[in-house]
Amino acid sequence: MEVDFIVDGHPVHKARVVSRFVAANADAIELFFLPPYAPELNPDQFAWAHVKSRIAQATTQTKEAMKTTVQRMLRSLQKMPRIVAPLFHAPSCAYASV
Repeated sequence: MEVDFIVDGHPVHKARVVSRFVAANADAIELFFLPPYAPELNPDQFAWAHVKSRIAQATTQTKEAMKTTVQRMLRSLQKMPRIVAPLFHAPSCAYASV
């Protein structure tokens, strides 16, 4: 069984250690890279937009409070498939829902 990963151009996805791991497991893993700067093709960007819209309404006084708020919102989003699933059905992200 092969697992396909759709990844953006973040440097960690292109790191030597990742490349070696993927090469060593080529029968089980394949990476597909999104084009450079294509946030409309990345469902993650829609999830972040959702979180950012909620954070904009939150009042935090410190960096640590902001981090806690973001983590809480991301954990909450994990439990909300009715919000997450449609992110993959946006016309530009339909490829990810197959």
